[in-house]
Amino acid sequence: MRPVGGFSGRILALVLAVLVLGACGSDSPALSTENPVRYLITIDQLVAPDFTVSSAAAHASAATIANGDDSLAQALTSAGLQSAASVEYQRGVDFGTSNGPIDVVATVERFGSVSGASSAYEVTVRYLDAIQGAVATSTGPLGDQAHAINVVRNTASGILAVEVTIVWRIGNLVNLMVARGRYGGTRLDDALVLAGLQTQNEPGLG
Repeated sequence: MRPVGGFSGRILALVLAVLVLGACGSDSPALSTENPVRYLITIDQLVAPDFTVSSAAAHASAATIANGDDSLAQALTSAGLQSAASVEYQRGVDFGTSNGPIDVVATVERFGSVSGASSAYEVTVRYLDAIQGAVATSTGPLGDQAHAINVVRNTASGILAVEVTIVWRIGNLVNLMVARGRYGGTRLDDALVLAGLQTQNEPGLG
């Protein structure tokens, strides 16, 4: 039987339009609305023994995250920073013979949009790269965007220390992982393991 007035054709066109709109909607990234503190790496996820919590901020401000850098704090605020949390872990070992990080600082920042988080990520990358002695290095696949630097400093005892910092974005979240320890005993790989563990706490994003 031939369709009357093209009715069946209009129904088919309507169904296809609904399917197309549904497919487009499924491409939209999920946005986190949770308190970032729930995404931070926990003490039980740390891969070395004897770490304890040195400090924690469940509601870290832009100024705290920016370490007093007014321009960075303003940029984070302008990008739509809604909430942030951080935690620091330390362990007491002989620095001269230590292997692996002895100080770990993890931060998660939540923004109101993916574009805002991406803008904050880019600003943070420029801030990190401008640190004196910073050497940029690749992270490999990590989140939607990722960047890392390492900075080597001489200590009073003459033993070199290294600070590895990774910043990566997952959806509307910007993560930071800082790992400090003896140069040669602490590597980017150590920080990447910690970053991967924190990423596991952020399912369904990005």
